[in-house]
Amino acid sequence: MERQTKEITTPGGHKLIVKEYLTAREVNGVLQELFKSREVSADEKNPKLSLLMGIERNIKLIENAVVSLDDSSENLPERLQDLPATDYAAILKEVQKLAEGNF
Repeated sequence: MERQTKEITTPGGHKLIVKEYLTAREVNGVLQELFKSREVSADEKNPKLSLLMGIERNIKLIENAVVSLDDSSENLPERLQDLPATDYAAILKEVQKLAEGNF
């Protein structure tokens, strides 16, 4: 079954096609990727996690949700990272809605 998508336009005028929702498999994949190399001791009261985890989470969410940028899906992760920060923030805000309650 083909998943529905929607078009959004960033403040800088970039057109994106974004999935209407993320599947549990996609969200779990992001979590597995983030936590696979992190261990927490059972007797540790305050486990420490990297502050970079939030950034990694955002990158993975966007990579999973965005289908195309300016009518192209080629080299998408790198192109998204090269957008102006205001455009990236607008994309992230939209994508975070897809994963609400999952993180």
